[in-house]
Amino acid sequence: MRRLRTKSPKPVIVIADDLSGAAELAGIAFARGCAAEVQREFDPGSDADVIAVDTDSRHLSPEAATKKVEQVARAVIAAKPAWIYKKVDSVLRGNVQVEVEALLRAMETSLAVLVSANPSRGRTVVKGQLLIDGVPLDQTAFLNDPEHPRTTSAVGELLGASDRIFAPDVADAAVVAQIAQRLIASTLPAGAADFFTALLDARRAGQGKMNQSVTPAAICRPALLVCGSLAAWQARQQQCQQAGIPIVMSGDLLVTRAVADLAGRGVLVIALDSRSQLPRLAAWVAALMEATPVATILAEGGATAAAIAEQLGWNRFRVVQTAPAGVGVLQPLGQSGAPALVIKPGSYGWPDEIWKQLAQP
Repeated sequence: MRRLRTKSPKPVIVIADDLSGAAELAGIAFARGCAAEVQREFDPGSDADVIAVDTDSRHLSPEAATKKVEQVARAVIAAKPAWIYKKVDSVLRGNVQVEVEALLRAMETSLAVLVSANPSRGRTVVKGQLLIDGVPLDQTAFLNDPEHPRTTSAVGELLGASDRIFAPDVADAAVVAQIAQRLIASTLPAGAADFFTALLDARRAGQGKMNQSVTPAAICRPALLVCGSLAAWQARQQQCQQAGIPIVMSGDLLVTRAVADLAGRGVLVIALDSRSQLPRLAAWVAALMEATPVATILAEGGATAAAIAEQLGWNRFRVVQTAPAGVGVLQPLGQSGAPALVIKPGSYGWPDEIWKQLAQP
């Protein structure tokens, strides 16, 4: 499919705290006709319309996250982008407050508007309470999130006190669009995917027809699904068992067995025993790739994707396919014959359009 090019003199730059968030927003930009790139180390020498940079800082200490974001922000600001968007988790996990404030300091601006709500995915903010499908956040499965338990639904408590970050109520998509249209240039936009989408649409209005059709990402086999998200694993395990997809846990992975399972079904799932196992999990992915062809790697969770990219030495990616919401389909740059990397956040399930391709015999 021929891509529309409506390139700005300078790119839009997204600063995300994990690789799945960067891939998600780059995928949104691609679906709207933009050339989009994901970078693990910021490189301004790109011809992309949108560059999404992963600081990989969600799991760092607040001090380390602040330092990392400030470092990236200085390089981004020096590149004089068209505008900057700070991607945060839709349920405010990680170092949201300190990262947004670090970016505000670097930009020498005084206010951020933070819209973490994703009404398109049932996530809203009503009377200061973060709801998922109408249920308070702390009454959902996020209460027992293994790394960031959400013990309150109050946005003010989740975010922390700040007179520089305004987090409005957002009950539906119309409110998101209104905020995007009224945002002034000196205010830093921050939030989740829906707000970025609304801003991109508002600020690209009049630049020609944008391709907003979303088609299922083509999952070429052999396909390896790597689940490093403890929050997602229980549901994913049930899905795999129902579909008859072979599973190998990281603690008992034998490459010879994995090669046989992958050759027999064309799809294999490797899962994580604990977060501390992520580097080993990524090393086993690399070993499996050396032993047998892999056409597609599906990474569940930003930390999982980052560990795989680190192991394989992948730092820059181009978005190469449109995909359902929440999913980015990337191709590593400068890596001839490398498999496609399909990434989604751990807090969402795989869209039906993708899962059906994996589940078919």
